Amino acid sequence: MDIEKKDAKILIVDDDKNVREILCYLFKKRGFMVRDAGNGIDALKEVAQDKPDIIILDVAMPEMDGLETCKRLRESPDTQDIPIIFLSAQRGITEFIQHQHMPGAAIEYIEKPCDIGYLLKQSNKLIAGQKTT
Repeated sequence: MDIEKKDAKILIVDDDKNVREILCYLFKKRGFMVRDAGNGIDALKEVAQDKPDIIILDVAMPEMDGLETCKRLRESPDTQDIPIIFLSAQRGITEFIQHQHMPGAAIEYIEKPCDIGYLLKQSNKLIAGQKTT
């Protein structure tokens, strides 16, 4: 069951333009206010302009990868409470995240290719402040 928060702000960060376009379309269709970025540097700029309620973040990206982006977000008290969903085809990320002990909001990992319904469900739960496990 969806717990969609109308007008929730989401930032989608992926270097693959097609992935960004698909995700932007799907989240907009469900009432989210969507912004996107193609790498971690641009993502940090977007967050500084307008803090999102949740970030969907790829791992492998040029200029600044998702792990470094997450680390920088967690270092700032202004952004450490933003829930993050890593959406990546890379293996082993779950173990890495568990060993980072980063302060702040929830961090989840969903492997590409993913079930879009599951991604939406997990996003809604994180925005609503629920545990996703």
